[in-house]
Amino acid sequence: MSTKASLVSGRALSAGAVGDIRRCGSLGAILRPMCRVCLKRPEIPDERHGRCEQCAKAGRVAYRLRLGPARGGAGLAVKAGELAPRLLRQRFREQLEKYAGTPAVKPHLGLHEIELVAAKDRLETIRIASDLKDHSTEAVAALRAAAERTDSAW
Repeated sequence: MSTKASLVSGRALSAGAVGDIRRCGSLGAILRPMCRVCLKRPEIPDERHGRCEQCAKAGRVAYRLRLGPARGGAGLAVKAGELAPRLLRQRFREQLEKYAGTPAVKPHLGLHEIELVAAKDRLETIRIASDLKDHSTEAVAALRAAAERTDSAW
């Protein structure tokens, strides 16, 4: 095991992880946080939404919302999120009604999290956590219901 690999965690790493360290050349490149939108490039330090330069120029933002059980007990409902309820209603209500795709399952999302990826005012995609992969239609229905709620219902 190389000395760089032992510096990461003190534990033995897989051969793939050691190869990644050697290819990058420094530990800083591995530990740098990645863009929340594209999940490919390193994020800009102190950027408000955790985006890379290309996503910031394109105006792409990822809004995370947390789902929970609905009040009636059946189905899911939006409980909290980075997006104001009024903004969800004004900007994304019509686009969520027309959304016919299946959400992408992403392992980086936490328990019961859903993410809206938007470019300026256009909804690009919806990502869901791996625990919601069997309930993707319910998750999208919960987003649509949250977008229909008025300010007094929140």
